[in-house]
Amino acid sequence: MYSIKAITSLTGLTPETLRAWERRYACVTPARNDTGRRFYSQQDLDKLTLLVNLTGQGHSIGKLAGLSWQQLNDLQNQSAAQQRREPAPFLEQIADALREYRIERCEQLLKKALLVNEPLDYARDVLLPAMQKVGNLWHQGKINIAQEHMFSSCVKRIVLSMVNNLHRHSRNNPAIMLATPSGEPHEFGILVSCLVAAAQNYNCYYLGADLPAEDILEAARHLAPELLVVGMVKTPPEEVTVEHLHRLLAGAQQGNLKVWLGGAGALYLKGEGDPAIGSAEVVTDIDQFNAKIRQQRISH
Repeated sequence: MYSIKAITSLTGLTPETLRAWERRYACVTPARNDTGRRFYSQQDLDKLTLLVNLTGQGHSIGKLAGLSWQQLNDLQNQSAAQQRREPAPFLEQIADALREYRIERCEQLLKKALLVNEPLDYARDVLLPAMQKVGNLWHQGKINIAQEHMFSSCVKRIVLSMVNNLHRHSRNNPAIMLATPSGEPHEFGILVSCLVAAAQNYNCYYLGADLPAEDILEAARHLAPELLVVGMVKTPPEEVTVEHLHRLLAGAQQGNLKVWLGGAGALYLKGEGDPAIGSAEVVTDIDQFNAKIRQQRISH
């Protein structure tokens, strides 16, 4: 059973909206204890999560509230299937615009996709494929490094703007800090992680890429996050990156700071049996990250 605080944390609904949905549309009927406090079942949570996702895509709560969980799930699957049928045209439009240096067109396409996707879906189904497409074009020599950098800057602007819109700093929210260590310039992984965390009502401190271990630890001492997320993409990682990672993990252990590592570089070190990363958790993908921070939010 879930309390109203847990439900609002997990779904992103405000208590006022949740009560309004219950009162006006009877979308869920929570149980109550002897003192009148509401408690919600797993089925209630699942239905509310679907309702939040579908209303975010433009569906009316009045038309959705009377549907069963199965009907809601079928509707969401139909929407997802429609999006999956159209990935190639979207990616080709991105590629064509970038080849012509029409970065405003790329931004328009990305923002349009944002309107019909929840943050997690947007990160996984829109941003990740787009970044992979652009990376492949660069490796194939079909675009140059300037075009690749322009697109990366465009993505960063959109994501950080979304984070700012989602972010509602509160002492009651858990805090998360995100960075990459020295020698690791790729920040896309921590960018999308920041977006997903902001959607789960975390206080997000985004430090960015290529930072010395000591500077990350100094920031952690002042900001006091519950969790540090470190991205590593280069495979194998640069020697300087591994050196700073080891110093960072040693300092985090002394300060009782929880560290999660993500990216191909982190998976490489885990596969190599690097003993220093035993004090950290390695996160394999964005869906696992989303599930883990949901659980972290409940425990908070």
